Amino acid sequence: MNKTVQVCEEIMKQLVKAGFTNQVSKKSLEVAITLIRGGDPRTIKNWVRILTLLEYISPLNANVFQMDITKVNGLLEMVVKERGQRKLL
Repeated sequence: MNKTVQVCEEIMKQLVKAGFTNQVSKKSLEVAITLIRGGDPRTIKNWVRILTLLEYISPLNANVFQMDITKVNGLLEMVVKERGQRKLL
């Protein structure tokens, strides 16, 4: 598996662990990226761009992203067990 895809999947798993399954705020996305890859603003911007390009997330507006958890193997099953999104924006 490609290293970039691995990192994207780690970020998505971090978001699900934090309670997000459908939509995520920009701030929460930045926190997840910081935990996985580091907090440099250029790093965060780059990973938001990569996640969008590879269709793991898509922007709904400037501060909210739609998540596509079906792109990560096993993540949908994990979410179903948890019964939906626990955190609201």
